[in-house]
Parts: sequence; C-alpha cells; structure tokens
Amino acid sequence: MEIQKIKELGLKLQEILGLEKPATAVKLVKSKEEIPNNYTEVENPVRHCEMIQNARTYGKKFYATLEKQACKGGAYAIGILQNPPEALKTGALYYKLGNFETEEAAIKTVQAIPKVKELMYAGIYAPLTETDFEPDAIIVLVTPKKGLMLTQALNYSLGGRFQADFAGIQSLCADAVAAVKTRGVANLTLGCNGSRAYAHIKDEELVFSFPLSDLENVVNALEYFKEKWN
Repeated sequence: MEIQKIKELGLKLQEILGLEKPATAVKLVKSKEEIPNNYTEVENPVRHCEMIQNARTYGKKFYATLEKQACKGGAYAIGILQNPPEALKTGALYYKLGNFETEEAAIKTVQAIPKVKELMYAGIYAPLTETDFEPDAIIVLVTPKKGLMLTQALNYSLGGRFQADFAGIQSLCADAVAAVKTRGVANLTLGCNGSRAYAHIKDEELVFSFPLSDLENVVNALEYFKEKWN
C-alpha cells in the first residue's frame, strides 16, 4: 500500500473513532537498511510499550535496537533479543514477581505467549498518520465502546467471531505486535502491569491491534457505520 494512502487512512481512523491521539505504526526490521532515512535511534533506553505511547502522544518517529530496548521481556517477544536470561525465557521470572501461584503455571503461560522467532535488528515506531513505512502492527488505545466498533468493522466484510488472545503479561509487545505480525490477524489485549505502570495506559483503555491488511476495510466499515447509524 502506498505510504500516503496509509497516512490518509490513519487520519480517517482517528477522526471517525474520535481519538485524541492517532494510532501507532510499528514495524520490525532485520537490518538498518530497512529503516527510513529520516529516522534516528531513540537516545536513551526505553521500554517498547513506552515507545508506542511516545510515538502516538508526542508525534515522534524513531527506531530502537537491542541496546535501546529497556525491557528485555519486550525485546524478546518481538525478536530483537534472541538469548534472554533463563528465568525470562522459561517464565520462572514471572513466578518470582508474584504473577503466578506456582513456577509451573508461569512456565505454562510464557510458553504460550506469541513470539517473533526470527532475529530482528530493530523496531520502528511512528504515528500512523505520519508513518514512512508499512507497519506490521497498527496499535490503537481505545475505550471498550470504541473497541466494539473496531470489532464490528473487522467482522463487517467476512463475518465470524473476533478471537482475543492475552494473558495479562507482555501485552504491547507479545499481544499487540508479535501476535499480529506472526499470525497476520488482529488481536485485543487488556494491558499488563508494566504497560499500565510505565506506559501509563489508562484504567479505561484497552489495546486493539491489527495488521496493515485490515486498515482499509476497517476504515471503510467505520465510515459506513457512521452514515448508517450516525
């Protein structure tokens, strides 16, 4: 899809949903050559979830390699970190943090979390309305009502049921980016302790993410709903 069209659709998405801030475009790349020329690396280490917020909230466009990914769990989920500490890799870390009653429960959960298995060089972040690349995931922070509208828009053409997959950990990395990139379908997640604490996802917000292939159909459906239902 042409970049200008992505920007225009991103603006329509923001306007129809009445979002104060645009959606965030995220792309994972395997080499520096894939990064747009006008993008610079984020100056200090930041968590992946914070980068998503910084792009949409402040209009920033940037990329981050492993050295600038402050959260190793997030970096591991999106393929930038390939050899994490054993406790993080197995899930035992989340047992130590108190997320699970037993280490076995923690391991079972982490083993089921979607991950990008290929080695990635960096993540690129931008507001969808100003993106210079084709995103792997388009991430929207919305109220439950607007999440309903997005679900209806996704189902408008082909029907079916929306399948949300999350576990309350690694939400903006595994759920919103890795799952969407590897599966090619939309996902919804409720955030996690880290993203709500550090990226300041609001109590009334949930996270909706879908691939670029859904963008035009979603916007067209939302425009139809607006005309049909006002």
